[in-house]
Amino acid sequence: MTDPIFIDTNCDVCGSWDSKELLKAKGSAYHECSSCGLVFSRPMPANLVDIYEVQYSRRLDLYAKKIEQKRKKNRKKLKKLDQFRKSGNFLEIGCNAGAVLCAARDAGWKVKGVDVSPAPAAFAREKMGLDVFTGTVEEGGYPDNYFDVIFTNATLEHLRHPLATLKECRRILRPGGIFYADTVNWDSYTRRLLGANWKLISPSDHVHLYTPSNIVSLCHHAGFDHVKTWTTGVRVKANAPESTFKTPWHWSLLKGPLSFLTRLNKMGDSIEFLAQKPLK
Repeated sequence: MTDPIFIDTNCDVCGSWDSKELLKAKGSAYHECSSCGLVFSRPMPANLVDIYEVQYSRRLDLYAKKIEQKRKKNRKKLKKLDQFRKSGNFLEIGCNAGAVLCAARDAGWKVKGVDVSPAPAAFAREKMGLDVFTGTVEEGGYPDNYFDVIFTNATLEHLRHPLATLKECRRILRPGGIFYADTVNWDSYTRRLLGANWKLISPSDHVHLYTPSNIVSLCHHAGFDHVKTWTTGVRVKANAPESTFKTPWHWSLLKGPLSFLTRLNKMGDSIEFLAQKPLK
């Protein structure tokens, strides 16, 4: 187990030091930037890569099993990106053991991946035969205007510098290429109901959280055209391992109606978005 080493930080997107505290949790707190609305850990761990390597090395067998378990689901998810295929070049950031990359390869994409954690990256290369770079996408040295699609799933919330990552993605995407992300929605029914009892509320691990509004701001600052944002999912039971919170019985009656409302108000717990590199 690697303990976080916390340091004070400012907003990564607009640089402001002016923020308001939203929620204390697990030795830190989430703040909202008073300028652009980004939600971030303050203080934030300085040793994120070390924390992630311990976590992902311990769970590597679980992630490896997901390659087959989620192959059909991942291929279905990737289908919506076929319309952007030209060269067929596909990059996943935070690829872990390679579950999505294997599904994309099955679908005919020419795949590459990056992951900061050495153990899952090595597994993806050595066991699955994937072209995976250990490190950040900024360190990967990919050529300009190269990829049709850059895909991230459960990754943006872990990034220390999301703006720098998106700017690098804009550089290496071809004009008209698409950036896809699936991440944690701070402005969700689940977070409002469960607060710190939701396992995704973890400022030593999920250091940036997003909303439909601050996603648009992030895309704008990175030079992308925001295309679409949508959300899915509502949880009413606490699933943080250390939580003793007991869900009121009547909350189970809320799940169906709230899930329906997320189609209209974007308050599902998983937030997905598409951003496009301008043609000019």
